[in-house]
Amino acid sequence: MRGRLVIIIVVVLVLVGGVGAAIYFSNRPSGETTETNLDAIQAKIDAGDFEAAKSELEAVLAEDAENAEAHFKLGLTLFNLGNFQPAEDHFNTSLSLDPERSAAVHHNLGVLAYQLGDMEKAVTEFEAALSADPEDADTHYQLGATYLIQAFPMGAMEPDVERLAQAEDEFNRSLAAEPDKPEALVGLGNIHMLQGDMALAIEMLERAIEQAPEMREALFALGRAYAAVGETAQAKSTLQTFLQTDPPTVWAEQAEELLASLGQ
Repeated sequence: MRGRLVIIIVVVLVLVGGVGAAIYFSNRPSGETTETNLDAIQAKIDAGDFEAAKSELEAVLAEDAENAEAHFKLGLTLFNLGNFQPAEDHFNTSLSLDPERSAAVHHNLGVLAYQLGDMEKAVTEFEAALSADPEDADTHYQLGATYLIQAFPMGAMEPDVERLAQAEDEFNRSLAAEPDKPEALVGLGNIHMLQGDMALAIEMLERAIEQAPEMREALFALGRAYAAVGETAQAKSTLQTFLQTDPPTVWAEQAEELLASLGQ
């Protein structure tokens, strides 16, 4: 089953924030003709042609208002278009029509809540998803990412130790289900940096880059970690590679500042 939304967080000495989204897709038969149509629409979603997918899914639902898979895919499409409330409505409708998609829907509702800054609701939704699918690596990762954000309440100078431990546990559960999952390795790397264990942070982040060499979250964190332990040449090389990934402006500015301080 495809289609989980995935948020990748980066915490490097100070909380930077969350970026990115990929979605949990689900493919369940709805009749041969409709299924063929939905496969074609899925191809448009995969290609990023969300406006076309939206129009075609609305046409499918005009003919078959109780098509759970079409509601689910429309939720995915609307999420990508930034229309979060209608996306949530369609996810919930798909679940009411087909309760067997509980893990996928609750996972995506958790990511929607995360995107909207409602971390308590995100935790509740991810826990519901894990009740339906306890070994899902993506959801354990997402729950860990949410706990990691919660470890830094507004204005806090130090992380909440309990939340940090919960985040670490969920990242480890994610890795138990999917060894070397790069997102979970980045999460653990950031936790170890916050705990001051730079050697272990570097180990986790290097493993992440072995799996995903162009993963900018891993590159950014690893460059900072190298700099913190005085590995200047490696820090420069890693940060320069990071800048080639077209990162968000705030990250790019931080990397450029660090490079300047290292004697770029």
